Amino acid sequence: MGLTVKNTKLGDQEETIVEMLEPEAELDRQLVSSAKETRNQAIRYILWGLISVAVNFAVYYITYNVLGIEYQMANGITWVIAVQVAFWVDRVKVFEHHSQYVYREMGKFYATRIVTYFIEALILWLLVSVIGSPMLLAKVFGQVGAIVGNFLFSKWFVFQSK
Repeated sequence: MGLTVKNTKLGDQEETIVEMLEPEAELDRQLVSSAKETRNQAIRYILWGLISVAVNFAVYYITYNVLGIEYQMANGITWVIAVQVAFWVDRVKVFEHHSQYVYREMGKFYATRIVTYFIEALILWLLVSVIGSPMLLAKVFGQVGAIVGNFLFSKWFVFQSK
């Protein structure tokens, strides 16, 4: 007992059911492929992002504790260096993006990181000042918001494929 595919007459064209369904099958393959790609990028983003976190803590420790730079200034220096490291890690390892517009992408990357900095600040303010949550809990939620925002901005705006 086998599957018989009958031809269907459409005007002057004769098409099999398989041929008629091929565009839908291709769309399904593209959607699955896109979802898998996004999942793999998210996994790489989290794993490679640990490098940026390590750089952030190391630079802050050095600038504040070793060099004796005031904590806000040390944090500013740390942010710039950590974002620069994150840019190159995301570009090369996470999104495997190759284009000739490196400085344009870098500008977009910094701009989106500034946006997510303010998103995190807003989350902290809402949770600590308005709701009265503990600072550590608020910081965790703020970081989650920033991380998700950073990933989505990087994927859809900074390192988008043309």
